Amino acid sequence: MKGKKFLSLICCGLLACSMFAFAGCGSTGEGETDGGDAKKEAAADPSDPVGYYQFSYDVEGLGLWVNYIHLYDESSIGKVFYAGYASNQIAFAGTYEITEESCDYAVTMTRADSEEGKVTEGTADYTITFTGFDGTELGSCAYDGEYIYNDTTGVSGTGAENCAFQKDAEGMDSKYGQADSGYGGEKGIAYLKAYLESDETCTVSLNHNGTYSDMMTVEIEGTWEMSEDGKTFTMTPESDSDTGATLVVSDDGASATYTPEGGEAVTLKIDQSKPVALKFATVIAGSDNALGQDVDCWINCYNDNTCELYISAYGVELAIDQGSYESGSDGVLTFHFDTMGDITSTNADGGATVAVSFTGAPGVGDINTTLTQSQE
Repeated sequence: MKGKKFLSLICCGLLACSMFAFAGCGSTGEGETDGGDAKKEAAADPSDPVGYYQFSYDVEGLGLWVNYIHLYDESSIGKVFYAGYASNQIAFAGTYEITEESCDYAVTMTRADSEEGKVTEGTADYTITFTGFDGTELGSCAYDGEYIYNDTTGVSGTGAENCAFQKDAEGMDSKYGQADSGYGGEKGIAYLKAYLESDETCTVSLNHNGTYSDMMTVEIEGTWEMSEDGKTFTMTPESDSDTGATLVVSDDGASATYTPEGGEAVTLKIDQSKPVALKFATVIAGSDNALGQDVDCWINCYNDNTCELYISAYGVELAIDQGSYESGSDGVLTFHFDTMGDITSTNADGGATVAVSFTGAPGVGDINTTLTQSQE
């Protein structure tokens, strides 16, 4: 039925008109993270986890390649984490919890260990658990205050899989903080995003780091807080000349009432789609498809390791295939699609790419194209 609806809408569009870079992670030289045998005499305090934890190394032609996990202090939405991989090209965010429960680990401590296949095993006294903002369990792993022994699959990125992230005592002042696309390149990941159904360009996005973007009229940026009821969000603009607002989420979580200071309330729809960890995209030219018009084509890779292949024209989106994906130690992604079967990405200087071949896409016909990892 979706295919027929898409075809119908495409035809309407025609009538109206007739009137996913990631470079290869081969490191040069030794890994940047200290090895397991080089732990400081005074280990970090597990009761004070806030800060940056990194597993970083040099990539030929690209310099320092920063992979890190940022643990935030308690906020109105709990203890928040952000994971930035491949210099923030792949990003996750959600909440974390640290419990005094022993946890075994088997990880690589340095990039050199990773390349050699050397695994360090042990047991830590604490466990850290990651959860997506949508409630998805992203995995648990060992923690000792100095290292996050990240062997989860839910918080994993190309070039930094199954490895130990060491706490960076210098934080933003360190070479990892000062590096291009280091800690300073942290992206705002939406905790909650709402939009006006009659005009989807009118959006409000509340980000994991306490910042927001209000695009209901002109763009307004600032900070937000959640009230104790868990449903009322107060947005305070950076500039005194801008207008603040409140957002009150409905009991079913599907909509929210947006009220600007001194203005009228409007109802917004809450985006309940799964968080996208990374995306591959291209535009199929009209000369290369049966529609005769440019068609957007992309793959969404979600935090739960599922993926979908989409096409879009005239503002109509349609998922035409779905499956799962996994990331290899060489930075290559392997996709397991229901219809297309297994396909893999390729790393190149121009960015990671993946070739797709799909027969009989509704309204578009056969698709044979190459998608490139998006920098969105």
